[in-house]
Amino acid sequence: MAAIVFDSPVFIISLIFIVCIGILLYCYYTGVVHDKFKKEGVRTEAKVLSKEKIGASGTGNTRFRMVVEFTTKNETVTVTTKRYFTPEDLIKIMRNNTVVLYYLPQDPQQVLLMPGEMK
Repeated sequence: MAAIVFDSPVFIISLIFIVCIGILLYCYYTGVVHDKFKKEGVRTEAKVLSKEKIGASGTGNTRFRMVVEFTTKNETVTVTTKRYFTPEDLIKIMRNNTVVLYYLPQDPQQVLLMPGEMK
């Protein structure tokens, strides 16, 4: 029985290949989710009830947990969501304490925040 040699070039190249495929699949999945919200979702403006900084990226973006409230045809919905925001996005949000989002009509608890679409 052959032992796995972790410092062999074949192992390292295989590992890099698997990681690259994983990254590509993740990017494809997030694109599919984004397209689904843009195609099937309803665009609305939501009021930010609260926001809590929960992290930061190495590029200056800040991760927030936000509680937002918006109105559908039938009800008022309150949702908690997490997202990274650029400093420019935060300025837009804090201006009126609102954020543009898309929600799925069949499940309004699923939202996609789109601060980049704000003026």
